[in-house]
Amino acid sequence: MKLRSLRHIAYRLLVLACLSSAQFVYGQSTAGTVEFVSGQASIRSAAGQTRAAERGVALRSGDTIETASGRLQMRMVDGAYISLQPQSLLRLDEYFAGGSGAVEERGLLGLLRGGLRSVTGTIGRANRASYRLTTPTATVGIRGTEFAVTADNGTRVSVTEGLVALCNDGGCVDIGVGQSGFAPDRQSRPALSFAPARLPPAASVQPQSFVVAEQRSANGNSAALFDTGTSGISVVPVVPLPNGVGGLVAASVTTGGAFSAGLLGSTMSFSLGGALTQGIDCCTPTNNYTAGVSSDFGADGIIAWGRWTSGLGQNGQNLTTMNYISVLTANNVTAPTTSIVHAYTSFASTAPTVTSGGTLIAVGTPNSVTGTLNVNFANLTGGGSLTYMLSVPVPGQTFTINGTANQFSGTGFLGSSSTITSTGAGCSPSCAGIIPFGDAIQGVFTGAAAQRAGANYGFSAQIGKVSGAIVFK
Repeated sequence: MKLRSLRHIAYRLLVLACLSSAQFVYGQSTAGTVEFVSGQASIRSAAGQTRAAERGVALRSGDTIETASGRLQMRMVDGAYISLQPQSLLRLDEYFAGGSGAVEERGLLGLLRGGLRSVTGTIGRANRASYRLTTPTATVGIRGTEFAVTADNGTRVSVTEGLVALCNDGGCVDIGVGQSGFAPDRQSRPALSFAPARLPPAASVQPQSFVVAEQRSANGNSAALFDTGTSGISVVPVVPLPNGVGGLVAASVTTGGAFSAGLLGSTMSFSLGGALTQGIDCCTPTNNYTAGVSSDFGADGIIAWGRWTSGLGQNGQNLTTMNYISVLTANNVTAPTTSIVHAYTSFASTAPTVTSGGTLIAVGTPNSVTGTLNVNFANLTGGGSLTYMLSVPVPGQTFTINGTANQFSGTGFLGSSSTITSTGAGCSPSCAGIIPFGDAIQGVFTGAAAQRAGANYGFSAQIGKVSGAIVFK
């Protein structure tokens, strides 16, 4: 009897210890904090209690966050950011950071429906198994990554930085930077996909590096063709260009602060998601661009654009940032008939960047740069004239460029003069174009009847060197 009593006491102590641990897991531990809410959103605890999702509200392991007509952004205890779209349901199964035990260093999440974007924190960077996201059709294993996920009619993942493993009962597929993957159901093996979950960002109170995920309307439907945030910026479905020979318009800033640009003949390689990964010059190896990691990229089957955040530029120099426009010889321009004026309007752009001394000091928003381009074509050998206007918003102010350019061939143009102003003090005493041989802009035409145009811009201001890429139709 005494032995049985001791065993009974030991069992009760064990049960109490487990209950105490569970209470810590699901009742007391803070997993993160709500930092931004727009529209209707709520939080349900593991015990079934519902509370309003408001800025500053603590999130705990076991909570389920539901967005109705709203969006919600949260910062987790390990520094991660998660942006949840309308009509989404996310469960925080376990989220602990900063402890020495395995249980206290874990991020386990369940996206039951909807879409999210995440920039991961410290959890999972050393051990992929400690951070994962489950959906009804797959498990997403993450390692130091920025990625987007949607969980409607299958699971779709797009990766901006790092590596993701998309797995289910049928197997796994690794998804790298610029790639997307899709798992249609639990049994079918996931595969790489051309259709991304990635979309340009909506307005946010988060740092510039944090970008929201696939946009969804208030009724939960996919809004893949437009940004449903406050920006109202159109988004073009990605149609990647195949690898091939063509033209590369590149403007780069090196780690040493030098600015270089050029219109080059290259053999170009692209990722499955449409991002440029390298451009090998036809005749001058020092003009090669290699091993680049793309951000803000896009392609519509005729022209491609993007911004490298790393890589090697001309003469093998390390890049701080490089904006590019790519076109293929197969899509090369056939100019409109002689002396035809063509009016172009911008439809996409990379995020404008500001560098100082080779250091990236500010990044704007993708697709926020707008402009017009009016071209009086002469013929396929050049001689035409252009006027253009660009509006370039960067944190704290907006620059406006009004300029002229010359068509120097059937496919290329270079700026000849520009006037640059700012809503702030960025042009005190003055701003000046820094595109070599092309003042503030250089660009290219492509497609039947020159149906597309793309350009890099670059200018010096009080805050540093401002540059980016923009495409027109």
